[in-house]
Amino acid sequence: MRAFLLFIGWSSFFSSFVDGALRFYALWVISSSDIINFYLSLDAFLKQYVEFIYWVKQVAFLVMPKSIAVWLFGVPALIYFPVRILMSIAIGWWALKKVESIDAQRQIA
Repeated sequence: MRAFLLFIGWSSFFSSFVDGALRFYALWVISSSDIINFYLSLDAFLKQYVEFIYWVKQVAFLVMPKSIAVWLFGVPALIYFPVRILMSIAIGWWALKKVESIDAQRQIA
């Protein structure tokens, strides 16, 4: 369990940096286009600008109910990435705190 929580914690923090880079890229794409489209959906952003990770949409449809996945990929990219970063940080922090409490219990025992 400890190893799994460590994996979740550190991968969540790492993914926050990747999501931050994608957010800045989306902001750059939107601000450098002739038509400012702050509502560029996550789906359109992934499909048009970072197609090498577009496979995550197929994974989302496998692990989520279809209606949630459709809604999620319709969210504007500039809204999606900050929320995802905050959620990843919270999940990573929680997982690493659980590891800390497991380690503290092992030291007592």
